[in-house]
Amino acid sequence: MSQGNTTVNRRWLCACRVPLLALLLLLAGGPLFAAEPGTQSEGTGANSESVSRLIEVLEDPQQREEFLNHLQALESVDSADANDPAVLSDTLRLEERVGLLLENYIGTLENIGLDRGALGRVATLTGALLVIAIGVLLNNWLARVLNRRLGRWRERFHLDTERFASLFALQVWGGLAFAALLLVYTLTQVYTQQLAPMLPESLLLGIAETVLAVYLVVLLFMLIWELSNAIMEYVSGRENSMNTARAQTLLPMMRNVLLFILLILAAMVVLSELGIDVMPLLAGAGVLGIAVGFGAQTLVKDFLTGFTIIAEDLVHVGDVVTVGGRTGEVTRLTIRKMELRSLEGTVHTVPFSEISVVDNLTKDFSYYMFNVGVAYREDIDAVIQCLREVDEDMRADDEFSSQILGPLEVLGVDEFADSAVVIKARTRTAARSKWRVGREFNRRMKYAFDERNIEIPFPHQTLFFGETREGEPQPAARELFAAASPETSPRTPRSA
Repeated sequence: MSQGNTTVNRRWLCACRVPLLALLLLLAGGPLFAAEPGTQSEGTGANSESVSRLIEVLEDPQQREEFLNHLQALESVDSADANDPAVLSDTLRLEERVGLLLENYIGTLENIGLDRGALGRVATLTGALLVIAIGVLLNNWLARVLNRRLGRWRERFHLDTERFASLFALQVWGGLAFAALLLVYTLTQVYTQQLAPMLPESLLLGIAETVLAVYLVVLLFMLIWELSNAIMEYVSGRENSMNTARAQTLLPMMRNVLLFILLILAAMVVLSELGIDVMPLLAGAGVLGIAVGFGAQTLVKDFLTGFTIIAEDLVHVGDVVTVGGRTGEVTRLTIRKMELRSLEGTVHTVPFSEISVVDNLTKDFSYYMFNVGVAYREDIDAVIQCLREVDEDMRADDEFSSQILGPLEVLGVDEFADSAVVIKARTRTAARSKWRVGREFNRRMKYAFDERNIEIPFPHQTLFFGETREGEPQPAARELFAAASPETSPRTPRSA
């Protein structure tokens, strides 16, 4: 054989190395791995036959081409399987585990008389029902005990009294579902001839595998949900009152976002377990999201503005604010709107997109402004001293001492009004105590002014009736005084 032919043959063998190895594994792998100790001669014969078969295939051009086509198809299938996302049932090998469990269960039934005639079948079914009922009762009892034992941990970490209770409820319902499947499987095994055609074993195994996978998915996401809520409750419980107000604002929004994400992920995983390809759904959801984004620009603006307001800590639940021309107490914040309750009880719903300026009347602390009007004849310094005494009395009162954060600030004479001199002052109070403190201050100031004969003027009006030619004031008409004082005016006799 020439050197050129030898080189070509070597290149061909190198190119066919992978298919040759695959064929050797397919043809010779089974007998090699199936051979038992003591049967070496038989395994060697099988290997010789496999090698001979391989030589025959490679020598025949048609069979060699067909063999290569099969290998290419097998390679494409393997690559496609490698690109497929692994679902939970494949990762945990639920099919093998469920099959092994049911096999052991059926073996136990056979040992207690599954094949001993009609009476044995009835006895077996009765025993299986008893075992299933005991299992369900034990599962329910265990769920109650674990939920009760978890109560002291809830109290210790200041968690909600029903935190993690949904997990134990899921445990109870999961036990009932698996008990029902086990009962149906038992009936099909006891009465095989009657029920096997309608409910084949492969169908029941597939249902059990799917139910178990869905149960594990729901359990996993519920555990994430409960743990997340527990962490948020624990963190908010350790903060002071100011941060607690912020937590009451942020936590509901965080819970809503977390719940939305968990529901989407859980739905995707469950659909994958049911054999539904979620990639087209995700692509369709992306296109739909783009379309909705163009058509719901106001909604997107609501969300972005609301996120900015909350992230910058401008508003808390419980604050008294003025937004969008409405004033009231913030009762609720969502991702797109703010709810205010006015003093009259009216609930105002203001979308975030309509909010350009936020006037927070109770941010950290407040001021109550006083515009005190006294008569022009009063001593201004004496009036200011009276105001300071009223402030000292209120700060010494235990009911208001914690609500007043500093002494009264007298800003001075602010205005000369038509009938009064206006003195402006202010007092610094706790965030939501300004109105209560201001009303009590006004009440005490009225009593203090009355005790010191300080006049709080009301509007005065002077009437001018003109002058005579000599420059003397024109006297008012007699009828005017009679109309002003009817009790002093002379009585006129009634006409007959």
